[in-house]
Amino acid sequence: MALGIVVIAVGTGAFLAGLAGLRGGRAVPLWSAVLAVAGAVVAIGTLLVQRDPDTASWLIAPMAGAVLSVVHGRTLFAQGGPFRT
Repeated sequence: MALGIVVIAVGTGAFLAGLAGLRGGRAVPLWSAVLAVAGAVVAIGTLLVQRDPDTASWLIAPMAGAVLSVVHGRTLFAQGGPFRT
């Protein structure tokens, strides 16, 4: 359980670093890849915290986390997004 919490914290830190990179407006594909990896890491961390995740969860959650974290970051924080300052 403690390993899962550490993995979630690392993934969250990487996600925040990716958002900072997107706000800079440079190298968007690189920062989108950082967001995708961070989303997958957070998803794996959440699976490590669960008691008995099934095989489908191990296949679907990292992919969904990767896609949704990029969509979330690009929609809200990229140039033209509502949180762009």
